Amino acid sequence: MNLNLENDVSQPTLEQLDSWSEQALGSASSEIREEAERRLRYYFPTFSETQAELTGAYGFSSGQERVMAVFPTIKGPADAAQLMTWFLHQSSKVFSQTYVVRRLRTLILNHLGVMNDEQKAALRTSLLEAIREKGEAMPAFLVNDITRTLALVVMFTWFDLSESREVIDQVLEGSEHRVLALQMLRAFVEEFNRELPARYIARQRRVVVAFRDKQLKSIFTHALEAMRAATPAAGSEATAEQRQALSQALLLQRDCLGFDFIGLAPDEASDDAVAIQIPSPWKDVIQVDGFLDAYFDGYTRSTPPITSQFIEVLVQIASIRRSFYMEPVRIAFVRRMSRGIADILNSAIGLDDVDNYHHLCRLLARFRCIHTLVEIEDASEYRDLLRAVAAFTMTGLTLWEWSPNSIPPLLTFWAKVAATHDVRDDENSAVAGDVISEALPQVVREFLRAMVTATARATDSGDSPLDNIDAVLENVGSLASIGRAAYERCAPVVLETLREMAAEYQEMLRAGRDVTVIEQQLAWPVYAVAACIGARQPYRSLPDDDRRDGEMFATVLELDRLVQQRMQSGIAAPPCEPLELALLQAHVAFRTSFIGEGGHKVTAVFSQLSSMVGLQDSSSVLDLILQKVLFNLRTWPAQSMVVQKSLQLFSDMTAGYVSVRQVAKLDTIKLLLANHSSEQLQFLQAIDEYKQRALYYGGLARVLFAAETPPPSQVAEFMHPWSITVDELLSMSDEQLAQDAVRPNLIRTLRDLRGFISAISSKSNFMRVFEWLMPRRIELVHRAVRMHSDSHVQIAALKFMAEFVYNRTQRLNFDVSSANGILIFREASQAIWTYGRLVLEARGPVRSVYKERYKGVAVCFNILTRLVAGKYVAIGVMPLYGDVALERAYHTALELLRQFPVADVIAYPKLGKAATSMLEVLLAKNNIELVQLNEPSYEQIMRLCVEAFDHAETAVSSGACSVIDGLLTAAIEGADTGHSSKLVELVRSRPDITQHLLKTMLNIVLFEDRPNDWSFSRPLFCLMVLHQELALQYTSQIVQYQPPERQEDLIAALKDLLASTELVLNTANRDSFTQALTHYRRQVTAKNLVLMVPSSQTLGAPVDIMKYDNAQDASEAMAE
Repeated sequence: MNLNLENDVSQPTLEQLDSWSEQALGSASSEIREEAERRLRYYFPTFSETQAELTGAYGFSSGQERVMAVFPTIKGPADAAQLMTWFLHQSSKVFSQTYVVRRLRTLILNHLGVMNDEQKAALRTSLLEAIREKGEAMPAFLVNDITRTLALVVMFTWFDLSESREVIDQVLEGSEHRVLALQMLRAFVEEFNRELPARYIARQRRVVVAFRDKQLKSIFTHALEAMRAATPAAGSEATAEQRQALSQALLLQRDCLGFDFIGLAPDEASDDAVAIQIPSPWKDVIQVDGFLDAYFDGYTRSTPPITSQFIEVLVQIASIRRSFYMEPVRIAFVRRMSRGIADILNSAIGLDDVDNYHHLCRLLARFRCIHTLVEIEDASEYRDLLRAVAAFTMTGLTLWEWSPNSIPPLLTFWAKVAATHDVRDDENSAVAGDVISEALPQVVREFLRAMVTATARATDSGDSPLDNIDAVLENVGSLASIGRAAYERCAPVVLETLREMAAEYQEMLRAGRDVTVIEQQLAWPVYAVAACIGARQPYRSLPDDDRRDGEMFATVLELDRLVQQRMQSGIAAPPCEPLELALLQAHVAFRTSFIGEGGHKVTAVFSQLSSMVGLQDSSSVLDLILQKVLFNLRTWPAQSMVVQKSLQLFSDMTAGYVSVRQVAKLDTIKLLLANHSSEQLQFLQAIDEYKQRALYYGGLARVLFAAETPPPSQVAEFMHPWSITVDELLSMSDEQLAQDAVRPNLIRTLRDLRGFISAISSKSNFMRVFEWLMPRRIELVHRAVRMHSDSHVQIAALKFMAEFVYNRTQRLNFDVSSANGILIFREASQAIWTYGRLVLEARGPVRSVYKERYKGVAVCFNILTRLVAGKYVAIGVMPLYGDVALERAYHTALELLRQFPVADVIAYPKLGKAATSMLEVLLAKNNIELVQLNEPSYEQIMRLCVEAFDHAETAVSSGACSVIDGLLTAAIEGADTGHSSKLVELVRSRPDITQHLLKTMLNIVLFEDRPNDWSFSRPLFCLMVLHQELALQYTSQIVQYQPPERQEDLIAALKDLLASTELVLNTANRDSFTQALTHYRRQVTAKNLVLMVPSSQTLGAPVDIMKYDNAQDASEAMAE
């Protein structure tokens, strides 16, 4: 179709399009960007807008349909693609070309299938010509974008047009524009290796397999030849074009070797231990004489940054699976790779460049991960490689500031070497056993020495290797793997380092010198001890190894004693957090390895501990660990990581069935239970650290109730401090409670009780707290809720109530004759009603609408959800005896929901999730009769559900579907049975709401690919039962806007969906419709039916879906 662009007076000028493109991509003003984007969408439509573009902008009662306005000349995707490629050829502006290529890519991805073969070929040719004509003048990223768009066309027409498969051959055969050709080939490889959206996966996989088998090897060979041709001139005197050609050739090889040979990976995570599954037909390219020589020779000839690209390719080559080589070839490959690496290390060529250095470290790790090197362990190359790597490692470990990310791969290399080393070969020089046995302890020693030195230097620069705890644990974990392989040699190294530094530390303390630096340095040997103990494997550990662990742990305990003495003394230096974290890690590792959940005793380690520090068994060690935790809680501020780790350790100690009972027997824990609210525990004085308080009191609750029936006196003694505090607060007036000196104590008390209750899992234990709290002390919660001047107090009280009503592990399943459930419901209803009334009556401005309004409302919604979902209250009988608690709670919740804008409710994730969860429970089939809905509440609920359809969390949109399903099901069933209820009348009186919902859900189901189609199918069936004619009319209208090429398959799929079952509401029909919707989704995915958004230029002839018996009838009707 010829668009006759020159004679169309309504067409904008090229300068206007350029200006709008620059504004859309480069303007700092959001208004200007949106306006420019709107104008450009009119001329360059992609027909791929979301359902919000169809119905979201109009209200329930507007009755309008949104039709996307497009340029009059454009009648479909083919015309839009032609206009976009025209603009791409005509414009010379980077902004314009970038914008139009992105739009074109979206159009091709969704609607290339509606174009005929001639239009597809013209599009492919136009894109290829644009690259050839302008590619050399374009930025590299733009060449990449256009080529990737061309690759999409090639991919989608691979099996339909033979010329598409020849595009890559044309690029390979082109002799001119060598650099441009390499750039294009890189983009092709990247695009074919990129994972497309899920609906294209099956089709893409077929094409990718064909591309891998027929083209990828040729591309790699072309890149290899280009590299060999450019390498002789790769020195410092090379021209810019020669260097660029060599660089592009290497990058293309890297991408080819990094291709996903075995299937589209679900993620892009890279693991150094993963082998490249290169196909066997590539053997004639890789398994040739001198293959590796070209890379090592190119490395020595070239200069940075090309040198690092050579090593990157070598890293990929070293990652090729071992089975790719037969044994003789593999031996030759390993020997040549080892010799090449050793030559680089010995000559130190290029190692002053940080990229070369880092990638060489990666090469060592990857080479040793894939190849065990047992093939050459008796060869001279193996011995030379180990010696060269050992010397390189000793130097490299000292360069942390220069290349910190290079240390992990170096340690990985030695960890792999150590894993396959047999200590019986320590003196066997024939297999380099003497080199390994000598190198392993040296690596351990030099790593500790290097890290200690780097930490000392970091005190001036501020960039310490101890700042990243995850990296520290990863590095010492690799160090432990090295040490455990030769524990007899390596453990003494760690112990010697620790003792020497501890002795120096003790001497500095005696002399009264500044110990700030050495305390940070001491963290490294302590972390090493923790890692070595934590890496213990019971089935491989010898008694001598356990004794070494005991000796190292005893030394750590002695150091810990010195640190505690220093902190309790008058020395002015602040405590060292890295050292404390390391000490905690050592305690955690020892408990995990030698005590664990069962508390098993290991004789060898405890005999060593007994002789050195007097710890006889596991109970004494647990008691010591608990004392360490309490010391940290007394001395460190609440915001410290030390407090968090200490509380986590305490929680872990009380989490297991056996371990909590073992802890409960300790004298220290008994003392703590009697003084749990001690003012000496600094973190308890803070009010902002609820998670810490929850860990603390949750652990204490598990210890207190470790026995099946703890003595009442013990529980009463534990609750006694809270009794005094609560009674004292209750005796105050409301004005006194609101004072600044009192409010922190009130908040702390509420949060402590909440954390304590959260850990109670049995009904009998919960009843003790219930009896303590009800009926008098619960009044403190209500008084806190009434403190409208302080939202922090209100939130603390509401969250306590939310935990109190939570039927966690069925702890609130009271006896049938018990009134406790009713009492709890009344108290919770009173809290909801009180807070809701304060919010509804508030008129003044607020500083933070979420903290002072929405947060508390979300907690109220959670309280009501837990009350109803807990099923421990017979709420159905409450209206019968005049109990207003139920009516108050429901009425307040609905009024709060009406008070706030729907957009705000959904915008705040916690509020939106709480609202949909509450409505899902309240409007369930067995509860809906108890909810007195009026028209404003009904409309607000439906608006909320429509907004929730696009929520980021699938659970929220599914909850919204469940709400609509429950409402409409109850209304339809009530109407069918002749039961006239207010809900039935509401649904009948507002057909505009259900009609809008039907169109919205049809748009979602037909135009979008959602992971929760099942959830949408349930309310959609109810809506189709209510509006059968509208459903058929609207789907037929959508078909009208689709291209004729797509209508036949779409009509067949929609007819199967609409005729799948009788539109009568029952379980069987509903399930049949859900299955039909799943079948429809499979059909449109298999046939790539991506529907076009209705536009002003794409309306076709009327279609009646249900009258077509087969595809032939559909074709005849459309032709007529």
